[in-house]
Amino acid sequence: MNKLRILLYMCIAVFTLNSCTDEVDPQDTPYITFETSSMDITFDQGGSVSQEVKVYAANTSDQERTVGIAVVGASTDVDAAAYVVPTTVTFAAGSNVAILNIDLTDVNMSPFASQTLVVSLTNAPEIYTGEDLTINVGLRCPNNGIKVKMVLGFDSWPEEVYWRLVDVNAGVIVLASQATPGYGAYAGMTGGITIQECVASGDYQLQIYDGYGDGGTSYVVTADGVQVANVGASSYGGSTAVNFSI
Repeated sequence: MNKLRILLYMCIAVFTLNSCTDEVDPQDTPYITFETSSMDITFDQGGSVSQEVKVYAANTSDQERTVGIAVVGASTDVDAAAYVVPTTVTFAAGSNVAILNIDLTDVNMSPFASQTLVVSLTNAPEIYTGEDLTINVGLRCPNNGIKVKMVLGFDSWPEEVYWRLVDVNAGVIVLASQATPGYGAYAGMTGGITIQECVASGDYQLQIYDGYGDGGTSYVVTADGVQVANVGASSYGGSTAVNFSI
């Protein structure tokens, strides 16, 4: 008899739980979230861009709804003058999708460093909000240029260094350790230096000179992250040259 009662109670409990579950209506959940928690935005150096971001609600309403938007300053390293983020986003009556337009301009940005803009939905009474939106902001080189990165490793006499990057077809100096050919640009420096510039695609020659004639400075060059030249510190004397195309 006791076993029969236990079985009866278990059946009642299962039926009750199923009934409760069936009564849950997700459309009544007051939940709002960005379309994604992370996105990348890349635009031309010196330019600007307007990015459309969708915001979703779990339900609709017969009235217009407005939700607050805020920039998370502690997690954002994009210059405040470089972005325009509205302080609110509005859902039209009968819609569960709203559009947030974020404007970005090249202010204190670099093609060689990604920056972050973090945006949040501010909590309204009785509304649950999703994760913050993290935007990774980057720049492209203008005119489809190539990101060239040159890493120099000095010996104890960096003042002996002179180098230049020559456009072979145009016969012009594109980059150099200093405007006027000569030594001394890195006098007093230790360790090394990294040079990063945007250049046009083409054929180039890296020309390296050492004032004492015994080498001593290493050179590693990448173009859009791909290594195109590697000159060891002891692989040359007074001068050397490396050709590459990018």
